[in-house]
Amino acid sequence: MTYAIILAAGFGSRFVKQPIKPLFVINKKPIFLHSVLTFLKNKNIDKILLVVNKDYENLYKKYLSKNILTCHGDKSFRYQSLINGVSFLEKKYSLNKNDIIITHDAARINVDNEIINQNITISKKYGYATTILPINDSICEINKISKYIDRNNKYLVQTPQTIQYKYWKKIKGNKNTTDLFSYLNLKCKQENIVIGNLKNIKITTIKDLNIL
Repeated sequence: MTYAIILAAGFGSRFVKQPIKPLFVINKKPIFLHSVLTFLKNKNIDKILLVVNKDYENLYKKYLSKNILTCHGDKSFRYQSLINGVSFLEKKYSLNKNDIIITHDAARINVDNEIINQNITISKKYGYATTILPINDSICEINKISKYIDRNNKYLVQTPQTIQYKYWKKIKGNKNTTDLFSYLNLKCKQENIVIGNLKNIKITTIKDLNIL
């Protein structure tokens, strides 16, 4: 079985205050729904779980069909929303060690089936996968003397990220953790990567809507 966990519980403190970011409407649909519909149409996904902000749960549900599961996330810490999502699946289903769990940030509304399917394929073969982008620009550090920083083997992390269930560990997460791989301390090896694309932008600030 392949389970998709879509994380949509955050307020989006760098976005607009009202409504919360996942419920902000773009092209007649709230942000979170764009990703849900993409995963819903993908034939490789068996179950979809949307992790929501409990204070706004009814507003999410009015857009959802009955076959979309929901559970409560954490509005501040993404790693806790991830824990809540996996725990929900563990309680509702008898997860097999080889089951696939694919996680996605609902703020990336342009995720496509090619990226999703590559994540699933690589995870089935190698155990886990992450979507990344090569860094093409020069890099600097603020308040440090400018010097050349090697870009080789450095990438921008996107979502989705995907694991076989056997890799899931109920470890104490770091509050600075923002993705599945850093939470699980997984190595990003060549065989585990899916090259993303610039279209798969994350909506973080209101200015991102211009790029979108």
